[in-house]
Amino acid sequence: MSRVDRLVCHVLPTAFLMALVTEGRLVELQVVRRDRPSRVESIFLGRLERVMPDLDAAFVDIGIDRAGFLRAEDLSGSDGWPPLGAPVLVQVRNDGEGDKGPRLSMNIAISGRYLVYHPNGAGVTFSRRIEGELERDRLRGHVEGLLDGGIVLRTAAAGATAEVLQADATGVLERWEKIRRLALDVEPPADLSSRIPGERDPIARALRDHGAGLEEVILDDRALARTLQDKMDRLGEKIRVRWHNGTMPAFDIDDVAGQIDTALAPRIALQSGVEVLFEPGETLCAVDVDSASAGGRQGRAPRRPVDVNLEAAPAIAHQLRLRNIAGAVVIDFVTMRSAYDRDKVQAVLAEHLANDPVPTQIYGFTRLGLFELTRARRGPTLAAQLEALEKSDA
Repeated sequence: MSRVDRLVCHVLPTAFLMALVTEGRLVELQVVRRDRPSRVESIFLGRLERVMPDLDAAFVDIGIDRAGFLRAEDLSGSDGWPPLGAPVLVQVRNDGEGDKGPRLSMNIAISGRYLVYHPNGAGVTFSRRIEGELERDRLRGHVEGLLDGGIVLRTAAAGATAEVLQADATGVLERWEKIRRLALDVEPPADLSSRIPGERDPIARALRDHGAGLEEVILDDRALARTLQDKMDRLGEKIRVRWHNGTMPAFDIDDVAGQIDTALAPRIALQSGVEVLFEPGETLCAVDVDSASAGGRQGRAPRRPVDVNLEAAPAIAHQLRLRNIAGAVVIDFVTMRSAYDRDKVQAVLAEHLANDPVPTQIYGFTRLGLFELTRARRGPTLAAQLEALEKSDA
């Protein structure tokens, strides 16, 4: 899995624009609104408001304008629903959209850089990207007994030393203890995460998610850069922090701005001339691979269909993540007669989709030769987020 090695942060009055870059390539743009921050991963002490037996779910008052939605499968530490009005400790899994409130879970997860702690869980599990029984056994030996609950080893834990894992476990336990003590001292509904300094800091979260591979953080805000540098020095981190005060915008670094423009365009052109067209809809995104210009830029004859598709597959996986496309995705690759060629294209696409932190389910080629997959929804598309930000700044 390719790791993010640079974080470029453009600070606006109403938002943070955080570009995650791998070897000069923009892999994700996070739009973090200051005026309307995401509550994902935030922990609330809520109050059970209403149980819906037909839906096998309940509504929980967490102190915002809409009640949160808690499914029975997301209960933890209980054989059934608590009585109405009872306090429940919940975590936001997905922000609500439209009239829908946020999706909640009682299976609290405290994320560190190398592991995720589930206070109500049990045992040690692993990211699917940590392969090999020897490595899994080594990691299990380092973390078993460190925390009372469940532990999930993140992809970044591969190769980590016992000392690094123990320090990460200590950090997540300290954060959990702060939340647990707060939950005992307040009346529901209460936003516990907002009462812990730094818990909603988007840069701190990016460091937790990508710090194992990060080499440099660039910010165009002097005060934030100085604060982050002081923190890195205090923690003994080797991540470089740079305040960008040059004449060019921060997003000119690695041509982040140009890569964003490409991600907003309906059509992208690959190096050979192959073009990929994205047509997103409400619930389905159609992707078309067009080989009409393939080879034209170098004066070559058109290549075999499998070669065209093998070039397009990594670009499609990259753009699905960058554009934050969710729901059903149907890809119209150039027609291939050979099942062997189709398997090759599917394997390459699956390999590159594995780099995406958002779960993706591959269904393969249909009888009509179309390729189907689904990608879990994690907020609005990149285009929708930037459009909403532009309207709020207008």
